Amino acid sequence: MVDSIVIGAGAAGITAARELARAGLSVRVLEARHRVGGRAWTDCETFGVPIDRGCAWLHSAERNPWAPYARMHGFTVLERPPDWGQRIGRERLSHAQRARRDADWDRAADAIGAAAAAGRDVPASTVLPSDLEFRPHFDAIVSWWMGVDTPELSTVDFAASDDSETNWAVAEGLGTVVASAARGLDVELACPVRAIDWSGPRVRVTSARGTLECRSVVVTVPPPLLARGEPRFTPALPPEYEEAFAGLPLGVANKVFLELENGALPFEGTTNFIASGTTARTMSFSVRPAGHDVLLAYFGGGYARELERNGALVAAAREELARLFGADLGRRIGRTTATAWAGDPWARGSYSAAKPGFARCRVTLGRPLAGRIFFAGDACTTDTFGEINGAWESGVAAARGVAAALAERVGSDAA
Repeated sequence: MVDSIVIGAGAAGITAARELARAGLSVRVLEARHRVGGRAWTDCETFGVPIDRGCAWLHSAERNPWAPYARMHGFTVLERPPDWGQRIGRERLSHAQRARRDADWDRAADAIGAAAAAGRDVPASTVLPSDLEFRPHFDAIVSWWMGVDTPELSTVDFAASDDSETNWAVAEGLGTVVASAARGLDVELACPVRAIDWSGPRVRVTSARGTLECRSVVVTVPPPLLARGEPRFTPALPPEYEEAFAGLPLGVANKVFLELENGALPFEGTTNFIASGTTARTMSFSVRPAGHDVLLAYFGGGYARELERNGALVAAAREELARLFGADLGRRIGRTTATAWAGDPWARGSYSAAKPGFARCRVTLGRPLAGRIFFAGDACTTDTFGEINGAWESGVAAARGVAAALAERVGSDAA
């Protein structure tokens, strides 16, 4: 028997296990995938250079704990801001256009914030000003940032999101950084957990490899799987937890990576541009996003789901590039690869996005049960959800909760 079992070797699970081990507790990590990292996944094989299929940015980098961790372990943190929002198509926005767009953004954000401050957790689309000049632009950015469209966006979630807008990339890939944190941990891969029995004094965890007993369990399984009963809890969890699982799904963001012939990449250096400013059903392009000669197309919300479902992500990226830069560039595209996070069996999405009316459930999910069941992951934070620093923070909080609960139990037994 071990002190704690951590279910899931993503960013939150790895962080929790490291913290538990640091506290002198025995811990085993059970991971359903054949790799560690979860939704942090750097692929170095497809193009021979690192591409982040999952999270790629150190958001709020000046206070993101993964940034000093990356530096300490020899990774190359690229401390340069992305030039997001400067170009639509091939053209750079004028100063006047950027000023009008930024004013629109502030008006939209203020309207959403006012609704949240008044206690109205409603779809953001219902409170937005009706005369926003850059409304399609706003809707597109929200879909990339939150993974959902404004009709599915919680006003409270949007208002609570705390991002300093300092965003750094990692040359070796952020997924590589996360995977490195699992070194030295007792991790069992390809080991999906089927059931958690917390009816007795010990927690019994049943996986594809058999049943293990522990004194506590840290569950980092994404809420969409928990809502489907994966894993199954015995006895059933209190209704408020079931409500949280259903109310905190994952939004969807998908990526297409394209390799072009030498000299065919548009623009110099690392550059970002948005395909269209007249529709929310568009994509953001990043040229050399982490310094490597790769082109990235980024999709979010319902458009990302639709294209994934239809197997049309690569085609959509190709069509937009040909429209913007001509058929010749389209012919110079070589290998491509696309993500499919909505259909990923161990995630069912990209990052946490509360349904309107359910942002309060984040607090519920962050509460332990009986001092034995703890939840962690980006869904468990009220202000850094959807970010890898939120996964770190929730993993540390869960581990410290486990350590305190076990110490209290030992003290009670001694008394």
